This record gives sequence, C-alpha cells and structure tokens, in this order.
Amino acid sequence: MIWNISWKNVWRNKSRSMIVICAVTLGTISGVFVAGLMKGWVDQRIHNAIHTEVSHIKIQNPDYLNNEELKHTIKNYQKIESFLNNSKEVKSWTKHSKIVAMASTSRGSTALILKGIDIDEEKKVSDIYTKIVKDGGDYFESDITNPIVISEKTAEQLRLINYIISDKVLDSISVLGINQQIIEKLAVLKDKRFITEKKFKTELKNVLSAKEIRKHGAILLQLAKNYKLRSKIVFTFSGMNNEMSYQSYRVCGIYKTSNTMFDQMNAFVKHDDIAGVAGILPGNYHEISIILNDENESLNSYNEKLKSNFNDASVLTWKELSPDAGMMADFMTIYYYIIMGVIFFALAFGIINTMLMSVLERIKELGMLMAIGMNKKRVFNMIMLETIFLTLVGSISGMLIGGALIGVFGTTGLNFSSVQEGFEAVGWSAIVYPNINLGFFFGVTLMVIIVAILSSIIPARKALKLNPVEAIRIEM
Repeated sequence: MIWNISWKNVWRNKSRSMIVICAVTLGTISGVFVAGLMKGWVDQRIHNAIHTEVSHIKIQNPDYLNNEELKHTIKNYQKIESFLNNSKEVKSWTKHSKIVAMASTSRGSTALILKGIDIDEEKKVSDIYTKIVKDGGDYFESDITNPIVISEKTAEQLRLINYIISDKVLDSISVLGINQQIIEKLAVLKDKRFITEKKFKTELKNVLSAKEIRKHGAILLQLAKNYKLRSKIVFTFSGMNNEMSYQSYRVCGIYKTSNTMFDQMNAFVKHDDIAGVAGILPGNYHEISIILNDENESLNSYNEKLKSNFNDASVLTWKELSPDAGMMADFMTIYYYIIMGVIFFALAFGIINTMLMSVLERIKELGMLMAIGMNKKRVFNMIMLETIFLTLVGSISGMLIGGALIGVFGTTGLNFSSVQEGFEAVGWSAIVYPNINLGFFFGVTLMVIIVAILSSIIPARKALKLNPVEAIRIEM
C-alpha cells in the first residue's frame, strides 16, 4: 500500500514533479555522455599506447635506459627468444635496433630515433603500417634502396612537405561543391609552390576572406599538401665503436598517429639496412616488444615471470612505459563516478526543495494519517519512496537517452579537428568514439537510489516532527 500511495503522490503535482524529473534527466544525460566521451578517449589512448607506441611488455638492457649507446644491447638474446617462442601467453613479438641520429636534408634537420625493424614481425606487434597518410607513399612496399618511413611531423621539420594549388586540387575543390567564386580567387595561386604551411596560409589570407578561410581553410590545406616522396635524408650517428657514421635513406612512406611527441621522435628502417653501417652484430638488438594474448589475465603475471627468468634485463609493462595512459586506465572508473557524484550532488538540492514543498502542502493530510494510526516508520518510508520514484524516473530516462547518444556517436565519432593540434600534442585523438560499459549504468542506478534516500531525510524529518492534533487544525 505504501508503494502505491508513494507512486501516486509523485504525480499529485505533475508540473512540479516534471520539472525535477527533467532536471534529473538532463543531468544524467550530461553525466553519462561525458563519462562515455572520456572512456572513448581513454580507450583510444590505451590502444594507441599498446599497439602503436610501446606494446604490452618491452625488454631492454638496463644500461640502455640510462645511456642510449649502441653497445648496450640485450643480454642473453637467444635465451629470451626461445623463452618467448615457447610462451603460451605471447601472441606475437618482435625485436628492434635503435639508433639516436641527426637527420638532415637540404632544407632542414632534426634529431630522430631510427628503429631497425623486421617488417613482417613488426606488423604483428605495431599498427604503424595502417597509419600511412593519404598520398603519403607506402610501408616498405616500393622498390627503393634504403627505404625509410617517417612521420608527417618529421617531414614538416625536414621541409619534405610543400603546398601547391594544381589543376587536380582545383578539380577536387569543384567536386566538393565549393563556391565557384572561391575557385576563381584560388586560380591566381595556381602552380605556385609554398615550402611551409605558414607561407601557404599567409598567401591564402591575401586572396580569401576570413570567413572563407574559417569555412574552407582546413580542406584547402589538406588538398594542397604535397609529400616529397623518395627524397634523400642523410643520417649522422655514433656507431658501435663510437665513430661517426653516415647513412642516407629515401622516404618511401609517411605516417601520422594521434601522438605528436611519438611522431617527431621515431622513424623506421629495415634492420639489415642499418645494422651493418652501425656495426651492430647479428643477434644484437636494443629492445624486444611483446603483445600478449590476454592482457587482463597475464600482463602482471607474465611480466613477473620474465623478470624472474631474466634478472639482467629491464622488463617494463605499457603502464610503466606510458604512465599517463596507465594512470587513466587504473583510475577511470573513479573519474566516472566523481562526475556523476558532482552532478547528483547539485541535483540533490532541487530534490530536497521539491520534497519539502510537497510535505508542507500536505501537513493536514499527514497529520490525519498519523492520527488514524500510521506510525513514523511508514511516514518516513512513504516520503523516501516518493523521492526515490521521482529521482529514478528522471535518471532512467537520462540513462536511456545518454546511452542512445553514445550509441550514435560511438559509430559516427565526434570530430574535434578544430583543436586537433592541442589534443595530439598530449597523445589524444582528435576524433573520439564514445562508449560505456553496461556495468556503469548499474553503478549510476545505485548512486541515484543513495542520493534519493539522503535527499529524503530532511523532508521526512520535517514530517515526523508534526504534531497530529496541531497538523489537523491547520487550514490549507
């Protein structure tokens, strides 16, 4: 009976109840969507950290971590190789040689880490081969002598990217349906070559209005971009005997990830193309990258197994190698509930106010119920249930709508390209696909019930303090 009465009491003043329900609904939608957005970002960051940057576990010589000299190769490599090949926990693994070098072209220079890789093995551990930009060549597929894959960021620093408005670019702009007037303005720049993005943007400002640049600038920049593939880069580095060595490579591919810092540090060459020049002997490598079959079950246990078997090697997990992603992975659930807690804390004041008004409007009614025998426990339960029903209706609606929004944007993605540079500077993708675990909704439901119970205490205490005789006499 109490449950039935409480449900009906919620709808006695529909306007007031709907205001609270709508507020709770909007708050829940916001909390669920923000939590989904954050989880999408974190999941992408973790995936990139593991499958693009560092792998699940990395083995190195401890001395190499302190001093990146070529002589600090992995000890007992053959034993480690045999151990990995016979480990059921390991899905795939590969080895790298690593050289810190100065890269130079006729127009620019930058410091890089050259990673000598085995192409087939690398594809099983790293997804860099899927990150080759459009019109940016290939991943060691062309027949170039001494090929190298560099990042788009490195290509910019070495001035291997230029910008040109060609007939092909103008045709592409026309196909996209851009105003013919803009195409005519751009025609004055036809076949002019700009060696930097800054110079190209400056020239665009001279021919297009600020409004036209805001609307079409990004697509024009992308279409006009031209990569100077097969360009020669000369690398200078200290060899195994600490003698200065030189080697030239030709660009076969250009990649781009969501982590600018990673991009501007790493370039990839074939191990055989660098080992001889650097004096690296067969069977000598600087790191081993491992991908496990099931990270959740075996990451820590297999990491400890490697440490115990090879105590002269440095064995680190991705959480230690990429601490930002590791911290987010460990504490993300707490962040979700902090977000929802802040939202429900704010909503609790509105719920308390609504329930207090409801109690004050029913003083005479509550006095009569207490006078005819309803005890204080039932009065408290009735008000508590009213608060729970009021809050649950709003939160369930919010979770359904928030979940639907996450489902939609989880497929299409949310594009933050306007602030892409800032996101990628800290390793975050500019396009995010929100997602959320089903368990999150159960947690939110429990949180809603707790908030409702706490919010009902003040209105319920107000009702329990009523004197039935005095309450009946009040004229409403």
